Order: sequence, then C-alpha cells, then structure tokens
Amino acid sequence: MPNDGFWLLILHKGQAFVPTTAKTEAGFYLSIEPIDVIDTSDERKVEEALLRAIGRGNPAVPTPSRADYSRKPALLRLAKAKSRASFERVAKSWKLSKRQGAYFIVPYRHREDSGAEEDTERGEAIPADVPLEEVVHRLVRRALGTGGSRGTDGTFPGSLSFLTSNEPLTPPPPPLNPPHSLQNT
Repeated sequence: MPNDGFWLLILHKGQAFVPTTAKTEAGFYLSIEPIDVIDTSDERKVEEALLRAIGRGNPAVPTPSRADYSRKPALLRLAKAKSRASFERVAKSWKLSKRQGAYFIVPYRHREDSGAEEDTERGEAIPADVPLEEVVHRLVRRALGTGGSRGTDGTFPGSLSFLTSNEPLTPPPPPLNPPHSLQNT
C-alpha cells in the first residue's frame, strides 16, 4: 500500500503517458522523467505503468526556476506536440491520489481560458483498504472508457456525490495547478 501521494494518467492521440510525479520544495507537484508511454489499446500495460509510477512515489525535487519553464517539457517532446496549447486541446488527464485514508480518482476537464482543472463532480473516493491493483484497474477502465458506467442520477457509483461507504471520507484536496502547465525535465 503506497503512502499518501499524487499520480497522473494522461491520454493523448491513442497513447497513455504516465509520468513520475515529483513534489517540489515549494509543495506543488510536477511531472518529471521517467515517463512511460503506452498504447491505449493495451489496458494491462497502462495499469502496469501506473503501478510503476506509484512505486516510484513522489520524489522531492527543488522548486524550478522561471528559466526552467522555458525548456520544452519531456511530456510534450514524447507526445511530439508542437506546443503546450496544442497538447492540452487534445489530452485527457486523470489524477490518482491517496490522502487521509482514501484513494481519489479525479478526471480533469478543460478550462475555457486554457489548461485544465479537476472535475470533482466526476471524482470518486475509494477506501484505502481496497487493494491498489483494483483502484488502478478502476482508474484505467474509466479513463479508457472501458468501464465505470454512470448511474441513473448521472454520477458514477462510488463517486464523491454518491458515497455509500460506512467510512467517513474527506473530499479531495483543493485543485492544484493544471497538470500540463507544470511539466519539467
């Protein structure tokens, strides 16, 4: 069972990108290498990549300087994206976090101005005693559209607005900066 943490799954043009998610000295998260790139048609390999990223944890890294952001992030290079904006228009991102005795699966939605923000209405809280492999399987199935059908009220069973667990679960943490704007190598 992993410690508390934060991990990403990013889908872009038939590929799944699973970066190592580091935590800066300033306290925010950013994606660093290694980044696994997997064809989205292989659900099992996407799950394995997520489990590897979780196994790497959230390594501590120095807070990037302004000059560090002028370089093209590794994720954009691997995706062969011309710009961050072109990547973000097509990409679909999902967050898996573990905090305060629960896992949280939360998709991101595109913002009108640019970037992405957490779509907590479609988020899902899962008690931490559920095996990690089951949590990762659930995330991958939802992200790839192979599972996680909606209930009659429009929510996903087990979603944050449809909790049935006897365990008191806390809501997900407040939104972080968009995942794609924090890429760094």
